[in-house]
Amino acid sequence: MTARYEMNDFDIEQFNESQTAKIVSIRKKRLEKENAKKIALHHFMNMLQSVLIVLVIAGLFSSYIYRNAQVNEAKYDIFNLKAEIKSLSAQIEELGAKIENQTGLKNIEKVAIETLGMKYPSKEQMVYIDSQYHFALGSTSPQIMVEPVVRRESRQPLLEKLVSALFNANK
Repeated sequence: MTARYEMNDFDIEQFNESQTAKIVSIRKKRLEKENAKKIALHHFMNMLQSVLIVLVIAGLFSSYIYRNAQVNEAKYDIFNLKAEIKSLSAQIEELGAKIENQTGLKNIEKVAIETLGMKYPSKEQMVYIDSQYHFALGSTSPQIMVEPVVRRESRQPLLEKLVSALFNANK
């Protein structure tokens, strides 16, 4: 029995060694898989980070181009508005000159004589007004009423009147 027992011990040792080798190989495979997953995850994260950086740069570049387009559009609008201002200013000057020409004394005289048939008054038609009298139209009749102008000249200045009125009112 002893020989058999030794064989069993040998078999057991061999079995243990083979089992240990299997366990070690399984652990190595598991460790390799975990390392491969870590490496794949690391590569994926690096690729994702690179894509994000590219997207951010593309976004910044796009916003820069968009802003430049807006600035150029605003400049174009400003240029058009300035051109419109210049044309309107020229039109205003032209209309102002036309109005000035139309309202000039020479033009008014010409229109009055030619269109309206007006004439200069003769010596008999002229009436001279004396500043000593007050002229007014009557409320019921179309005749001119002449009244003498009453001028009240006071020798006391206005400030002295006010001061004396204040002191007299307090008494």
